[in-house]
Amino acid sequence: MSLFRTYITLLFLTGFLIVSLAGCLPSSLKKPKLGLWEHPLVGKIWDVKQQVYVDQEILVDQVLASEYILLGERHDNLVHHQHQAWVIETLAKQNHQASVAFEMIDNYQGARLSKQTITSVDQLIDVLNRSKSNWQYEVRYKQLFSATFEAGFRIDAANLNSMRLMHTVKQGEDKLPTDYQQMLAKTPFSNKQFDALQLEIKKAHCNMLPEKSSRSMALGQRLRDAIMAHSLLKSKADHKVLIAGMGHVRNDRAVPLYLQTNLNSKAGDNKILSVGFIEVDDDLKNAADYSQYWGQQSLPFDIVWFTPKVERVDSCEELRKHFKDKK
Repeated sequence: MSLFRTYITLLFLTGFLIVSLAGCLPSSLKKPKLGLWEHPLVGKIWDVKQQVYVDQEILVDQVLASEYILLGERHDNLVHHQHQAWVIETLAKQNHQASVAFEMIDNYQGARLSKQTITSVDQLIDVLNRSKSNWQYEVRYKQLFSATFEAGFRIDAANLNSMRLMHTVKQGEDKLPTDYQQMLAKTPFSNKQFDALQLEIKKAHCNMLPEKSSRSMALGQRLRDAIMAHSLLKSKADHKVLIAGMGHVRNDRAVPLYLQTNLNSKAGDNKILSVGFIEVDDDLKNAADYSQYWGQQSLPFDIVWFTPKVERVDSCEELRKHFKDKK
């Protein structure tokens, strides 16, 4: 097997494509430890456009006024999941109807769910676990699933099966279903956008990827964003909520961009709200300073909600070890 194919196979099968831009590297099943609780930004909510801090009441108003509510997380940060659950519970308390699409549920899992009546969160997790993944549903997502169930909201699959995505990337965009091809065609990427995405992937993988691999993964990320947007566009609910990694909800080149370019003319006033749950950094005390992590002059979200930070192992060292073990 060539070096390129080896890297692509490892990255897709172990889930690194899923976690590279949007979360964390695989870890143990133990609940992660959170730090920096005393940081001055923890709990603060930043309105990026207005450049002001807002309270939860203002955020509630924005959520209720939005048709598409995109909630970007670090996958192993349970505070992010608590805040996401709060958004879902807020919609329910106001008697608003919503669907909730999860990056963590792919089309194969969605097909299984559609063939049976799911009556409990435990049953849901059991069905999801029939597919191998690194999502750790029981530890990380049970609270969020429970909030969605209790609200009476429909749970949708928002992702493409990793093996199917790997096959599609190798075959090229022209092998995609027509709906997805049309979405990509309506949202062409400039060389600058694609290069920025590729650079982000390289950095997320500690600059260990060959050039060809990082370009293929950039295409894979682009396809995932289009597919997630497509899952939201199919919903007839008053509010369409997306639970995904932060990289998928950034306004400049991810799901919000595909939504904007693919909404029909009659839906031109539909409001898209992108919320990034960002972990604080001990060296950064001002909200605007966090834009440096995103390669932008300003944060690429509508709202940023600052949270404590998960204490993680060195992800680059873990990635080096993973590749070494797989040789």
